[in-house]
Amino acid sequence: MKQKLKTYYPYIFLLLALCLLIILNLFFQDHWLDSDMAAEMIFSRLLAQEGHIFASPDWCYSTEFRFLYTHLIMGPLFRILNNWHAIRTITNLVFYGLLLVSYFYFLKPLKVSPKAAVLTSLLLLLPFSETMMLHMQIGNTYMSHVIIVFFYFGMFLRLWNSHRKMTWKKALLLFLYLALSVVCGISGIRYLLAMQCPLVLTAFLFCVRSTQFQELRRSPSRTKFYALLSGNSAASFFYSLLGFAGSILGYGVNVLYISRHYSFQTYESTNFISIYDGVLLTRLQNALGALLMLFGYIPDRSVLSLRGLISIISFLLIGLFIYCTVKCFRRTEGSSFFVVLFLITAFFVNCFAFVFTTSTLVPRYYITVFIFVLPVLCLYFTKEELVFDKAVTALLLAGCLLLSTGKTVLSEITVDKNAAKRPVAEFLAENGYHFGYATYNNANIITELTNGQVEIANIWDPENLNDFKWSSPMKYYEADYHEGSVFLLLTQQEASAYQNAASVQNGQVIYEDDSYLVLLYDSVKVLKSYGASAS
Repeated sequence: MKQKLKTYYPYIFLLLALCLLIILNLFFQDHWLDSDMAAEMIFSRLLAQEGHIFASPDWCYSTEFRFLYTHLIMGPLFRILNNWHAIRTITNLVFYGLLLVSYFYFLKPLKVSPKAAVLTSLLLLLPFSETMMLHMQIGNTYMSHVIIVFFYFGMFLRLWNSHRKMTWKKALLLFLYLALSVVCGISGIRYLLAMQCPLVLTAFLFCVRSTQFQELRRSPSRTKFYALLSGNSAASFFYSLLGFAGSILGYGVNVLYISRHYSFQTYESTNFISIYDGVLLTRLQNALGALLMLFGYIPDRSVLSLRGLISIISFLLIGLFIYCTVKCFRRTEGSSFFVVLFLITAFFVNCFAFVFTTSTLVPRYYITVFIFVLPVLCLYFTKEELVFDKAVTALLLAGCLLLSTGKTVLSEITVDKNAAKRPVAEFLAENGYHFGYATYNNANIITELTNGQVEIANIWDPENLNDFKWSSPMKYYEADYHEGSVFLLLTQQEASAYQNAASVQNGQVIYEDDSYLVLLYDSVKVLKSYGASAS
């Protein structure tokens, strides 16, 4: 019995983590959902209604064109189910499975300990911070990105390790690798930053570090140059460039075709920052803060409290990850060393973009870098020979993850961030108010909370009433989409701030509580006539 427990305990922990996620999905899933997450459900329903699979020209995208995303599961589910909670739950469960499969697929060429592989996979399933809970396990806005990155890197490692021979299996793998590269490019610059650019740079550094290159530097000759080109390190550079070329091709499709037929934000307006007047220091501070919050840091809380303890744990987690990375950097070689080098390279490439450009910076952007800490942990626990060091590291890591996960789960269960929205959502659905307007944070989420019964278009503010075409169907903004009365949903703060706006003064109050105010108008045309831009 003891031997069996020793053999199977990693799988028991994995099963317990999955059970925890199932409970959270079944009973507390919508506590922390927001309009960004609800948008994916609305988009998937639109695809189901139109009979599309991947995309729709009738959707206002946000920051990127998402080709391989949650809608591939949600869309078909909307054709057979009408329960939004069930659809999101099933989608999340499918993605948990894909997440684990992609991770194990990526790890196999590295020949790590199976126990280490299973135990480190827990970090993909444990909501050890609000960012991970929101954007991975429950909100599911980043699981697809992680799955794609793992599969892509796994294919890269297999192609690289078999570079001296060509079989039909390798030819098929090469085709899939290039196809995924193109798809990543079609999706926008996200994967270029998260995967292709760091991969090319890592392969270049790996090649420069090789024995063949150093010998060529010392004594250049044609023979040594050919030896370098036929070597293992040059093969890694070749396949990284091949994938990069595929992504550039896909990005060309994105710019020349996708951006002209679909509505989404492009990055032409992203500039390098000014590096004076404190701007650089502010960007550095924000980059560090976002990294800390990914690992659970909670700002503006007492040091001598549970939240303060979790903030301290975020520093400890980062310290443990750095320790394991440094140890592996010194002791690994070949493919294993390449993965460690990639983690370091990807971190600095992304930090450079976060600090020196005007791009938006939020904690979730680090997720596609953080996931490469997991194989590094695998390598550490597989190769570390000092039993005491390995045991202390494992205990500290387990303790930190247990406490931070416990805190996040407790918050998810006890804190319903949508509690104030539920009464107004219920009122609108029960009284037949099926279409209206609101600012973005109060629009899509109401649709999900009402199981799709209430549709809400986005506006910038209740004074100008200009359309905010962001993560919502195009039809919401067509003049003839809705006939009959229409409502305007405002928070009490918005109502107070815009109390002199014509829309607020001329609307009929049909609902009011401590958090929200709902005003009714005879038609969309009447409401829009009160906008400052229409005056």
